Amino acid sequence: MKKIVYISLAAAAIFLGSCTQDKFEDAYRDPSKVTTTTVPKQFAGFMKINFEDVIPSYWNYYTVIRSTSLTYTQAHGFVNTTGRYIPGAAVNDRWGRYYKFITQYRELEKVMASLSAAEQAENRIYTITSTIYLYDHTAKMVDNFGDIPFSEAGKIGTTGGNYTSASAKYDNQTELYVKILDDLKAFSAELSSIALSAKVDLEFKNQDLINKGDLASWKNYCNSLRLKILNRVSAVPALASRANTEIAEIITEAKIVDENAENIAFRVYTQDTDLDTSGFIDALEGANNNVAPKPMIDHMNANSDPREAWLFEKGQTATVFTGLDPTLTSGVQQQLLVDGKIAVYNRSVISRNKWLPGTLINAAEVNLILAEYYSRNGSGVTAKTYFEKAIRQSIEYYVRLGDKADVLTWKPTAEPTAAEINAYITNINFDGATNAAQRLELIAFQKYIHYNVMQADESWAEQRRLKLPVLIFQEDETSTIRKTPPTRWTYPNSESVYNSDNYNAVKANDNLSTKIFWDVK
Repeated sequence: MKKIVYISLAAAAIFLGSCTQDKFEDAYRDPSKVTTTTVPKQFAGFMKINFEDVIPSYWNYYTVIRSTSLTYTQAHGFVNTTGRYIPGAAVNDRWGRYYKFITQYRELEKVMASLSAAEQAENRIYTITSTIYLYDHTAKMVDNFGDIPFSEAGKIGTTGGNYTSASAKYDNQTELYVKILDDLKAFSAELSSIALSAKVDLEFKNQDLINKGDLASWKNYCNSLRLKILNRVSAVPALASRANTEIAEIITEAKIVDENAENIAFRVYTQDTDLDTSGFIDALEGANNNVAPKPMIDHMNANSDPREAWLFEKGQTATVFTGLDPTLTSGVQQQLLVDGKIAVYNRSVISRNKWLPGTLINAAEVNLILAEYYSRNGSGVTAKTYFEKAIRQSIEYYVRLGDKADVLTWKPTAEPTAAEINAYITNINFDGATNAAQRLELIAFQKYIHYNVMQADESWAEQRRLKLPVLIFQEDETSTIRKTPPTRWTYPNSESVYNSDNYNAVKANDNLSTKIFWDVK
C-alpha cells in the first residue's frame, strides 16, 4: 500500500466513549475496532491525537525540536557538531503527526455533515473550536514549511479509500494565512453570541481537553491567536494595513489572554494517563539538550534577572551561572560540559516537572506582542506599560511552574521579591530606548527569554521575522548543505515520491534558504 502520510486512513485514529479530564485512559476503546463515532467523541479524539505537539514530551522534544528550533534559536546550548543546521528526520515526524491530526479533523467534518441541519446548528460549537485549534497548528506548519497541503488534505475517509483521488495540492502560504485570519475573525464574532443547549453544554465541557467548555476562554484564545498571526504578518506590504486595523479592534474589544489566570494550555490533570510530561525528563536531559545558552545567561547575570534560578541551575562544579559559548570548538565545548562548568535548565521546575502545561497562548506572550504593536506605531509610553507587564507575568509564570514540582532538590527556596523584580525592570531601562528600533531589540530579547525551550517553535518564527535578538552562530564548515541555521524546513522525501504531481508545483522552493512569506527583513 502506498504510504501517503497526510491522507492516512482516519479510522485508525478515531476515538470513542465519554471523556473526562481525569479518566481519559478509560474513555476510548481500541480505535482499530471502532466503526462509528459522534461529534463530541470525534472532537475529543481530534484534540487528543496531537497532544505530544503541545504538552512537553519525549517525542516532540527529542525527535523534532532538539535538532531544529532549540538549536536555531539558541534556546539551549549545543555542541558544534557536523550537520547541526540540517533538520533531517525531524521533518518527517512533524509532517506525519500534523497530517494524522488533520485527518481526524476531516472525520469530524464528515460526522458533522451526516447530521440534520438542526443538529449541525446545535453542535456548531464543535466546528468553531476545533477549527481554532486546527488553525493554531496549521499556522505553525506554514511557519516551518511555507506552502503545505491543507484544503484537500486528510480526505481519504471521504474518497472511499481512493488514494489517487485523495492526493492533496499545496495551498499557497499567504492565501492560507489570509483564510485563517478571515475565519478566526468570524469565529470571534460567533463566540460573542453563541448559545449552547443544555445537552451540548454538558457534552462540550466533558470533551473539551483545552478549556473545559469555557466559551470566554475560547474567545480569548481565538482573539489572541489572531493577534499573534496579525503581528507576524505586520511587515508584509499586502497585509500591513489589515494587521494594524484588526489589532486595534482586538485591543478595543479586550477579549484576549491578558493575565496569567487566562493562559490557554493543554494542562496535565493526572499522572494516570498518557497525557503527561513524564517523557520530558529523558528528552531534555538526554544528550545535553538541557544546556544553558550563553546569550540568555549573560543577560540574566548582567541584569539580575529573577527568572535565572527558576529556569537554570549552576554547573555541578561552578560557582556562577555560565552558558555554553556557541563560538567555541566542539572539543572545548565538550570538555566544559564534562567538567561540569556549564549551567543546565532547572530540573525541579522544568525537566523533571511532570505537571508542565502544554502552552498554546499565554499572557506574557500577548503583552509582548502589544508592546511591539504600540512601539512601531509611535507610542513608546504605552509600549513600556505592556513591556513591563509582560516581564512581571513571565517571572510569575516560571515561578508558578514550580508549584507542583515533585522533585524539590533544585527548586529555589525563595520567590523573587517585588524589589528584585523592580530592580530588573530598572536595569532593562526601556526608557533608555529612544526609538522603535531600540525598543524592538528589548522586546525581542524578552521574547527569547520567555519562550526559551518551552515555546521554541514560536521563538524561531519570531527570530526569523525580526532578525532579533542578534545571535552569533559558528558556521558548520563541514557541511555542503547548510552552514548556518535555515530559514525553513524542507519537505519529507515521501512527498516527491507519493505526491509527485503536487510536489513538483512547489519543488523550486524546497530548500533550506527559501524564506516564509512573512520573513521580509
